[in-house]
Amino acid sequence: MLVRVDHIDLRVKDFDETIVMLEKLGLAVTRSMPQRNSVEMALPGENQVVFEIHKVQGEAFTGIHHIAFKSEGESDDVECLKVKGIDFKSEKKKIADTGRTVSSFLDGNGLTWQLTD
Repeated sequence: MLVRVDHIDLRVKDFDETIVMLEKLGLAVTRSMPQRNSVEMALPGENQVVFEIHKVQGEAFTGIHHIAFKSEGESDDVECLKVKGIDFKSEKKKIADTGRTVSSFLDGNGLTWQLTD
């Protein structure tokens, strides 16, 4: 069962400026991952949506890369959504840097969505 929006992954050119702006809004860095050129930021309190900010170089894509939903039973949710016609481009992929598992799919607009544990 999907329980909430877990995180929104943003790709930005001015990494430091984005962090400063989000801090002005009241968000704080909750995890720094230099090996991924990223930080995670959230508002204070429990169960806040996390913004994962990635620094991009050159002419790489900027904007929302994906939106992830927190799942209480990711494997079951993947199977349920497959029955409903959603085709996953990756399933139950372990992310070493975060220890989380993600499954990703595209919608009809080409936007990426994820389920995560």
